[in-house]
Amino acid sequence: MTNSTIDGYHAVYFDDVASAVEYCQALVPHIVPAPGGSSLDRERPVVWFHVPPRSTNSTRGGCYLFASAGAVAAAQRAGLDTPLCGRVTRAALPTTAVLLFGEDAPPPLPRIGRSSPARAAADYPRMASRPIDVGA
Repeated sequence: MTNSTIDGYHAVYFDDVASAVEYCQALVPHIVPAPGGSSLDRERPVVWFHVPPRSTNSTRGGCYLFASAGAVAAAQRAGLDTPLCGRVTRAALPTTAVLLFGEDAPPPLPRIGRSSPARAAADYPRMASRPIDVGA
């Protein structure tokens, strides 16, 4: 497994989930290397899938694929129409996004100080407490 994080993804919007599924089915043969072969991309092809929450005022059933530069390059080689609609950093991917294919490590936790993790346990707020009277 690769431990490095991909910094950002290209967002591709689809009007419906079925179109995104068809796109992925057409893309996979150009991403997965043939047996015994190796990937043609310097950047890993990684794709995340996300269906945004629906508003009661909206009937849109669209979804997003978030594709790494390697996945976009594979789509271009495959001749797929890939209308990019923006970029999103790895850290900003929706928490409900699902990794479809590829490997991507979560972003590293920010470090504070020399060797402490992002937030030491002592930094978290404490609940006010009072001693329990066991003699009552």
